Amino acid sequence: MLLINSKHQWPTPRSLRQSLQLLAQILTTGSLHSPPSSTHLLKSLSDPEAGSLSLSLTLFSQIPSPSTFHYNTLILAFSRSHRPLDSILSFRQMHRESVPFDPYTFRFLFKSCGRLGSILEGRLAHCLFVKLFSDLGSWVLNALIQMYIEFGLLGDARRVFVGIEVKDVVSWTTMMGGLVKCGMLEEAKKLFDEMPERNVVSWTSMIGGFSKARRASESIELFKRMLADGIVPDSAAMVSALSACTQLRDLEYGKWVHRLIDQERILVNDNLAAALVDMYAKCGDIEGAHQYFHLMGRKILPAWNALIDGYCKIGNIDAARSLFNQMGNRDIISYNSMMTGYIHSSRLNEALLLFTELRASHLCPDKFTIVGLLTACASSGSLILGRAMHAYVESCSIEPDIFIGTALVDMYSKCGKMDQAKLVFDRMSRRDVLTWTAIITGFAMNGMGKIALEHFNKMIEEGIRPNAVAYIGVLNACSHSGLIEEGRKYFKEMRDSHNIDPEIEHYGCMVDLFGRCGQLDEAEQIIKEMPMKPNAVIWGSLLNSCRVHKNTDLAKAVAKRVLQLEPDLDAGYVQLYNIYMDSGRKIDASRIRRLMEERGIRKIAGFSSIAVGGKVYKFIAGNRTHPESAEIEEMMREITRRLKEAGYSPMISRVSVEMDEEEKEQALFGHSERMAIAFGIMRLGANVPIHIVKNLRVCEDCHDVIKMIAKIWRRDIVVRDRSRFHHFRHGECSCNDFW
Repeated sequence: MLLINSKHQWPTPRSLRQSLQLLAQILTTGSLHSPPSSTHLLKSLSDPEAGSLSLSLTLFSQIPSPSTFHYNTLILAFSRSHRPLDSILSFRQMHRESVPFDPYTFRFLFKSCGRLGSILEGRLAHCLFVKLFSDLGSWVLNALIQMYIEFGLLGDARRVFVGIEVKDVVSWTTMMGGLVKCGMLEEAKKLFDEMPERNVVSWTSMIGGFSKARRASESIELFKRMLADGIVPDSAAMVSALSACTQLRDLEYGKWVHRLIDQERILVNDNLAAALVDMYAKCGDIEGAHQYFHLMGRKILPAWNALIDGYCKIGNIDAARSLFNQMGNRDIISYNSMMTGYIHSSRLNEALLLFTELRASHLCPDKFTIVGLLTACASSGSLILGRAMHAYVESCSIEPDIFIGTALVDMYSKCGKMDQAKLVFDRMSRRDVLTWTAIITGFAMNGMGKIALEHFNKMIEEGIRPNAVAYIGVLNACSHSGLIEEGRKYFKEMRDSHNIDPEIEHYGCMVDLFGRCGQLDEAEQIIKEMPMKPNAVIWGSLLNSCRVHKNTDLAKAVAKRVLQLEPDLDAGYVQLYNIYMDSGRKIDASRIRRLMEERGIRKIAGFSSIAVGGKVYKFIAGNRTHPESAEIEEMMREITRRLKEAGYSPMISRVSVEMDEEEKEQALFGHSERMAIAFGIMRLGANVPIHIVKNLRVCEDCHDVIKMIAKIWRRDIVVRDRSRFHHFRHGECSCNDFW
């Protein structure tokens, strides 16, 4: 029991219970009118860590003549309790009752105006403050700077900052933090370098700003500078440093930061614990992530999510699901990580079931979840789940804002459904450069080059300034459709009209365009004139064109470049081997094969996948592990019979392995995309298009075969290979045999 005695009349309450005891004694003894009692107790009850705001209001209402200190305490209490409007209303009541203001009143008021976002109220408070007080101390003006930063009025914040005669470290840090918050990192860095004194908050603000802006290397350099200056980092600085390590996938430095946390005995709060688990998981040390997770005294939700995401990233979906099932509480991130993991592992049915479970829970998918899942569907070509997500958006009357609309356009484009992509695009009330780029790139990938260029021109007409990514889509459209003059025009225009310097991807598009059109000399000249060093992708593009146009001599020189840049990858060896075989130089081809064997280079196996009934089936040439392999082989024999009746003759010259003609013919018919199509004919309804995803380019023989299958079976077949879409219908392909 807290007792009041004559010697220590107003003891300091150490808990809410003691505050209540003191309040009871004051009310029963009539001591409320004593200023020390009411002031001391009001301050105690207004402490959000130990007190009760409702009791503070009860006490305040019974004070006969509240003083400036009483009102300041109340305004501060409302501000700390995230009730900024009540702070402002208390200030107005203070004004009505003619209670004098002091600088502390405005310090707390500025904070509340900033949190509420009330610009008018904030400006009026600023004017009144300047009118009443001539001595404008930095401790009040710092709150004013912060208020204008919360409003997003950096110009006003800067004017207040410049007007402070003696700036303390808080003034500098507040202004610099505002610049960081608004993404003005260069200006923030300049101000940071001018600071006469820096504290841990200053350093942490800069380190965190660069980390959030995905400029991880600069964030780490600032962290190292902070340590060199003898500043001991706090938990927030460590979180930012670990985030930068995660972005860089720098496990070793991440481990060093972890050791520093232990060495300096830095408090590991929930954010820091989650950052450690996330760093280990995303840097590839899933065992380290799991170990630290189990060492944690309290399993917090962000750490669960980080570990689940880590297991999903490495493809261990069952381990991720086991953790997911053990969670006591889940949030949207938990479901999102798990569903994305299922999608990328081609387990669409389980992703759909989990999405249904999410909808049945107390949680609701937000726009970020929907965009994330649509992006995952686009990457994996999962049209079924993509359509399910679109149906959910429509059924729940979720406003299809610019982000969801763009994600839908991208998803339908990458699933080969340009009619649906165009429908979503046309319905959007607002479109930005990313939306236009998505539809342009979609038309380009799907072999509709001229339509892609028409949309690019419409974008310009609507006043949308194209960026470098938009021009990649435009140049790809020209490349996939053989529009060589248009390609020259747009490549020149991007620099002359829009001041966009071509990047290596733009040069790659031009090399591909000239190479496809047989202008190998011009393609080679583009490479020589590039301001940057060409990479293996560019040389590989030229090498592929050399094979198509049978330029063996140039191919040999280009292949050497590819092998120098990527000596451990199979692409260059396989291309050169095929070129030699095509030109009848079998001795040279055998030499390349021996070189691959000596270096341990294995050819990447080609595979094709098809989604049926919410499940993705994967086919590899020669693989007979599918449970319906006997039925599939029977269907393939039926396809072969009907193709030959229609006049098909296999291109056995495309089979470079030494075998007799009958074996070569069988090898062609065993290509993975033909197996997937056979399965699609068996399992999909007659009017359902067959969608195939292939990890390599479609060979010339398979391309001709699929055109004939589409005509004979009257089926629409869509094949997405590693570079583009092929839409087969009525015996024709959307690429017009130009691929």
